[in-house]
Amino acid sequence: MAWNTLEWLDLLLRWFHVMAAISWIGGSLYLLWLDRIFADPERKAKGEHGEPWLIDLAGSLLVDKLGLGAGGLAKTHIWFKRETTLTWVSGVLLLVMVANLPGGHLLADADGQPMNALMGSGLITGFLVLAWGVYDLLWRRSPVLSPIALGAVSYVLFVIAAWGLSETFSGRAAFIILGAALGTILLVNVWLRVLPALREMSEARDDGRTPDAALCELGRERTVHNSYLIFPTVILMISNHYPLLYGHHLNWIVAALLMAAFMALRHVVVSGKPGKWALAPVAVLGIAAVLVTAAPPPRESAAEAISFSTARGIIIERCLSCHSAVPADRAFGPAPGGVAFDLPADIKRHAERIKVRAVDARTMPNRHENNMTRAERQLLGRWVDEGAGLE
Repeated sequence: MAWNTLEWLDLLLRWFHVMAAISWIGGSLYLLWLDRIFADPERKAKGEHGEPWLIDLAGSLLVDKLGLGAGGLAKTHIWFKRETTLTWVSGVLLLVMVANLPGGHLLADADGQPMNALMGSGLITGFLVLAWGVYDLLWRRSPVLSPIALGAVSYVLFVIAAWGLSETFSGRAAFIILGAALGTILLVNVWLRVLPALREMSEARDDGRTPDAALCELGRERTVHNSYLIFPTVILMISNHYPLLYGHHLNWIVAALLMAAFMALRHVVVSGKPGKWALAPVAVLGIAAVLVTAAPPPRESAAEAISFSTARGIIIERCLSCHSAVPADRAFGPAPGGVAFDLPADIKRHAERIKVRAVDARTMPNRHENNMTRAERQLLGRWVDEGAGLE
């Protein structure tokens, strides 16, 4: 398949994935907002039922919440499940696409070296299944622990997973896989925990009986969990486009800080004024993430400076086949991205970009032709840090 066709397919999938996610997240946040309005104690004290008046271009809408009794069954039910499934399915297709695209680096190890496709795919699939299994088992089999304690344990497990993935996969892959794991938990929560509870409430209304309280409480609990996971999932997925975050040697700490910050931000968005206290931890965690990314990587003691001839030798061997006005590999055309390394001045001009892509993010050279070693990446990084001289 031509490279241009693959690019269009990748772009169409991303557009679809983003649109589906907007529908899913928008609907979820809207329902949570409605629930807060209906449960407003101040309105109840005034004798109001909490039903909100909504104004749009067509006029006014009155939204009311029916009770659980037999007479509370509405004729029309809207099940917000299609958006969930379409978001997850398109995300999985994107995972497959990124794994196979040149430069995708989903199947690359922590040193940037290509991984065996079967082994890498198996590890990712196994991690997604394990993430759901451990999460569900933890929250269903630990009635002794309080929700706060279970939340703390869940967060510690997330941090351990972030560290383990960063030691196994490239930084970009680790962020994508973490986001995919959270997305999988969101999806399975909807299908196996939330929807059965909604069906139980509907059937109970039809039968004129009291719904199963345990099943309904489980569904409500998982809905709350999903509200905490929405923002971190989006942030992790977006962050995989920024080497500043995933390319840092402490990227697992960055992921952990972002996770905590955007879980706290959930209170501000969902809870309204009562949740404004969460702005303080959001700010602290955000500043901590900035400070972590500003920390330089540990340097090895070097007896002598790296010469330009050493750096240029690595670039000629590993990069010049593509990044040249007359490339040996014509798959991407001459000077991909407008970057060529034919002349010493060209190499110096792009020195910082070389460091970001080849040393920090390790997304270059492309996966299908990447034989650059860790030692070579370190030498290039040191050359740039030392001023990228041409001597």
